[in-house]
Amino acid sequence: MNAQYKYYEISLVLVIFLILIYVFQGFYYDFMYIFSNIFPPIISGIVFCFSILAFKKYWTKIKEYFSMIWLCFSIGLGFWFLGETTWAIYTLILGVELPFPSIADIFWLIGYIPIFISLFLYVKSFSKVLSNKTIYSTTIITIILLIIIFITLIIPVFEIEFSINTIISSAYPILDIILLHITILGFLIFYKGKIGKSWLFINLGFTSYVIADLLFNYFITYGTYYCGHPLELLFHFGDLSLILAFYIHMKEL
Repeated sequence: MNAQYKYYEISLVLVIFLILIYVFQGFYYDFMYIFSNIFPPIISGIVFCFSILAFKKYWTKIKEYFSMIWLCFSIGLGFWFLGETTWAIYTLILGVELPFPSIADIFWLIGYIPIFISLFLYVKSFSKVLSNKTIYSTTIITIILLIIIFITLIIPVFEIEFSINTIISSAYPILDIILLHITILGFLIFYKGKIGKSWLFINLGFTSYVIADLLFNYFITYGTYYCGHPLELLFHFGDLSLILAFYIHMKEL
């Protein structure tokens, strides 16, 4: 059997396993609280490790374009891993039930910068494949999506509470959509090529992050978020998608 399909099967089993854990959490509240805080740094660490493996495979020298792309990717995902680890330390060691905002947010927000650079450089290096019409239409759709999110979700949240908490929680989906815009362009460039599947999973991953962060923004504002909330599944699915994306990329290119 193709090794790629084995990874698909493992991922599917893990997805079903995660869904069942969250669906039946009413039978094990204490375990769920621990799992909700310990699993994210584990899966985020795996994403980071796969980015490091890709970095090692494609690295030649600092001035080489592809090397810089994967260096930035690894740095960004490293910061996201630190964010997840810091959150776990707050909850499981320091006893802070809901550490938001916290130092973890600093790591997460910083991580967006190198990830943006890596995606931008990757797409820019092949951007001649895309027509101006495609770029403009994708950009317009992204702007419209941002406007809709502002009107329907972010502005109502600010009307309820305008604070550093709501500013930070609103920053995540906005940054996610910016990254998603770039990944969509990447998919349009590569979807017929060897790494088309890789870019498909990158898109699925960031789409999952967008929805998850929008829901987190909503629930945290209304005080209904808790460790073990089902929306966490979307973050896990996003991480799984990136793991598959990096694995496929390394196998195909």
